[in-house]
Amino acid sequence: MHPTKLYVIGNGFDLWHEIPSSYSQFKEYVKRHDHDIFDAVENYLPADEDWSYLESALADLDVYNIIDDFSYFMKPYGADDWSDASHHDFQYKVEQVVKRLSTELRALFGEWIRTLVIPTPYMATKRLKSIDANAVFLTFNYTSTLQDLYAVPDNRVLHIHGEAGMENSELILGHAWDPEQRKSLNDRFDIDKIDTRLMEANDILDDYFSQTFKPSAHLINKHQAFFNQLNEIETVHVLGHSLSDVDRPYIQKLQSVLNSSTHWHIACRSEEERQTKYDRLLTLEVNPQQVVPLLWDAF
Repeated sequence: MHPTKLYVIGNGFDLWHEIPSSYSQFKEYVKRHDHDIFDAVENYLPADEDWSYLESALADLDVYNIIDDFSYFMKPYGADDWSDASHHDFQYKVEQVVKRLSTELRALFGEWIRTLVIPTPYMATKRLKSIDANAVFLTFNYTSTLQDLYAVPDNRVLHIHGEAGMENSELILGHAWDPEQRKSLNDRFDIDKIDTRLMEANDILDDYFSQTFKPSAHLINKHQAFFNQLNEIETVHVLGHSLSDVDRPYIQKLQSVLNSSTHWHIACRSEEERQTKYDRLLTLEVNPQQVVPLLWDAF
């Protein structure tokens, strides 16, 4: 028998349960543990003051500032202090920044996530009244809050971006701008006139956008069986998910498999937020007559 209730879980769910999982808290963790990564984010990503836009900011790497900051390593070939040993210094410096903002940032993010303490039913200061453990759950969180606090069976939960509790699970962190739709930095009219070292650095920066791209289409295909079971869903409960553009492909996929009468109940932190959440679902082409914004206490 197919399920009739779906929960879509975002980071606001953990935050409501007073788990310190905000990007601002990740920022403080990075600041304490790796100054090089911290400085790279601060200098080259528009992640906002509290890093609240960190994921989407990965698509807006300030490549020109990086090139400018390290251009002094491209010494003229005829300079008195020129040496073959320094021929790759510029490219190396650019590559270091790319590593810090891709593989190293993602590794540190996973390290931080795994330090978060998930409350048990005996420890929790807040709990929702009506989580249905027999429903199905699409969670964008990496934590085991559903299982530990609400006894939701593992087989009812899809951790679409990875699960911190599984040692070998890759935690997905990335932007939504498909690198195949992005113009290469070496796609320029004067390409035959620029320094070879700059061309190589541009290739490194191009590769960064591929490394930090969130492969939503691949993940949806990988978990097609989960989505195939959703055609009898009567209500979708959105708890703590921002419905941002970076995760738009998943919402679009849900729209394609849910039946036309499915209602969406979305949790709001305040009366003022009701309209914002309502409007957000409308931009995702959900039928306005089927959207019900509710305060968290109603769940």
